[in-house]
Amino acid sequence: MVVSFLSTSDGRGLFKSRPDAKVVYIAPMKALVRERVDDWTQRLMKPTGRSLAELTGDTMPDSAAVRSANVIITTPEKWDSISRSWKYRKYVQQVGLIIMDEIHLLGGDRGPILEVIVSRMNFIAASKQEDVRIVGMSTAIANAQDLAGWLGVTETGLYNFKYIRS
Repeated sequence: MVVSFLSTSDGRGLFKSRPDAKVVYIAPMKALVRERVDDWTQRLMKPTGRSLAELTGDTMPDSAAVRSANVIITTPEKWDSISRSWKYRKYVQQVGLIIMDEIHLLGGDRGPILEVIVSRMNFIAASKQEDVRIVGMSTAIANAQDLAGWLGVTETGLYNFKYIRS
């Protein structure tokens, strides 16, 4: 799934259709951000020659590194803070894919931050007249249909893999 945003076997993918596009992966905890950075650097960035930037409250690379990164891995709070100034940050305007891990946290303390991020990214996409794909991932979510409707996902775009006991 993750490799598909880089490219697929037939050459399609976000970077093929929009070479300047950015991917933003939002993880709820700094530990999960760090885990994704380590894993994706080895498995995805090195083999594809793409670059990655980590943004958390503890880490902030220089702005040139963030601007040139193809993939940004961040916490909800950091992306909310950065994307507020989207008119002055071209790399925020270039986002073509947002992956929100643990999206079931919409019902918790971080829910309002995630809602603002989704609303802001949809507003940016409408302003720029470019699509931004939003992927929400969760291991446990009871209201997948409701969440998909709020995200603007059509019935054909919802992939709800139900647990099957063996």
